[in-house]
Amino acid sequence: MAESSELYKMMHKLQFHYWFSDKKHTMDALVLNKCERELLELTRTIAKVSGVSVHMETEPMGKGGLKSWLTLIAKAPKKTPPAKLALVNLLVAASITTPNQGSLSEVLKSLLDKLMEEKEGDKTAHDQRKQDIKALKAEALSVIPKLDQHPVIRKRRSTFYDLLRKYAKVKSFSVTLTDEARKPLLDEQMVERDQFKTFLLSSAAVAPQIIEQAQIEIISPVLVKGRHKWKGNYNGAPISFIMKSDDFMTMVQSGKVEFKSGSAITCTLEVEKKISSTGAERITGYNIIHVSAYAENGKTIVTTEEKQKQKHQAVSRRQLDLFG
Repeated sequence: MAESSELYKMMHKLQFHYWFSDKKHTMDALVLNKCERELLELTRTIAKVSGVSVHMETEPMGKGGLKSWLTLIAKAPKKTPPAKLALVNLLVAASITTPNQGSLSEVLKSLLDKLMEEKEGDKTAHDQRKQDIKALKAEALSVIPKLDQHPVIRKRRSTFYDLLRKYAKVKSFSVTLTDEARKPLLDEQMVERDQFKTFLLSSAAVAPQIIEQAQIEIISPVLVKGRHKWKGNYNGAPISFIMKSDDFMTMVQSGKVEFKSGSAITCTLEVEKKISSTGAERITGYNIIHVSAYAENGKTIVTTEEKQKQKHQAVSRRQLDLFG
């Protein structure tokens, strides 16, 4: 991306604006500090994904509700063109105003279109701006797939709007890009109070990871009914898990399967996960939902449930061949 443009240098700051339902320009300090932390962590994540190492500096609050300005400064200025910082500012502005079911690329396109609408003094300047915006769009589109479902960004954004939702005084929030003198480059992107809920994550849980043909060495089986946890070794690390295969549990309880040192199973492993308060995924549990084979006296024995599964799959394939 070219770096000579004045537009990139003009995209100098991010303005965050809290709008209040009363005429006062004050905000609960704890709520504000929590909100600002979420915005800073979101910004830092976007910069990292965009390949830019930055310092972040904030400036005094302004009136008209409550405004603050955030300036990103490259840690290696000689190696970081202004275009890169402009890109991060643009992506932050777009990410903050993209609801969970919205399209980051569409919000970004809208911001770029508005930048394009700005009047220029002559054709040369207009053509240069057009080229710069085209370059910004191309660079942004290459990064967006990494940002769209990024768990840290989604979690930080959700927590930010949840804090505002619970603080009745804030009627809306907006963000915009400004130049070094704090002059806005385009209209503020508004999010009204009744829209805050569209940014919230409905649950901290994420879709479980399913691992087929997982190999688990059994350390401590459970021989009684109930959702008691077994212990085993998976990929060289100890785990506790719940055996959800009723067929295999029946075999264990009836004595058809005996566990000795080195006993192991081949199974379908379900890994439950949640998003932590920092936006990172963490494992919350393991479940065995299907056992395809087990090792006994050095011999691998295929389970009845696996044979039935393979039979059903074979029937399904034949039906597809007949009607395909």
